[in-house]
Amino acid sequence: MKFVKVTHGILRKLQAQGYNVLIAPSDSEDNENVTWKAITVPNVMDWLVALDCYGWTNIPFQEPHILPIQEALENIENEALFGSVFIENDMKTLEDYRIEIGDYGEKLFLRNAAIRTGFFDRYEKFLNYAYPETIIDDLQEAREAASRVKQLTKVELTDWIARNRINIINTDLYFIDEGSIISGEISVQENLQFILGDGVQDMIKCSVSPKDLLTFTDHSVYWVDPVVKS
Repeated sequence: MKFVKVTHGILRKLQAQGYNVLIAPSDSEDNENVTWKAITVPNVMDWLVALDCYGWTNIPFQEPHILPIQEALENIENEALFGSVFIENDMKTLEDYRIEIGDYGEKLFLRNAAIRTGFFDRYEKFLNYAYPETIIDDLQEAREAASRVKQLTKVELTDWIARNRINIINTDLYFIDEGSIISGEISVQENLQFILGDGVQDMIKCSVSPKDLLTFTDHSVYWVDPVVKS
């Protein structure tokens, strides 16, 4: 967990995680440094009415401190947002993937870590235990990927997507994880609805649109395999 400055990118990330309102103590003395907590309510407007706060959604910094996320995205400029919010780390843990996906989730997580760090010992040890029949091919594939993967800023990533006319983004782990490894693909337009599907809801092997990736993430570094599939 960590505190981060409230921005449109952070609000979109919280939205993707299911949150729809930020709240803060009503006795906060310094609005510039207000500390928000993200919560989820069944219906934002009904909840505001119940709190006798109806009509305050466009004046979110009055007491009590309530900031509906969608209202903020639509009505408040990024530069006008202030304060910080407590969020989960930008990458799910090994335990998360192990619980949700099992051995294959652990395999993808350890492969990802090996490619990004260059240390393959832990991945190799796991493969030897869980996937001995494919260990040679799996290690070779991961080492080749590690030799290709580059670190890009968001501006560089956006340029790479546009320059290569990429319309599908594939990720090894959950697509909003900061460490997920991204690859690009080009497909004919009529196939996109079938390929993308519910990719934003998948935990691994996500296929999402470039717009979804750029909207829901705001990382300082993106890990990109520059080989574009078609």
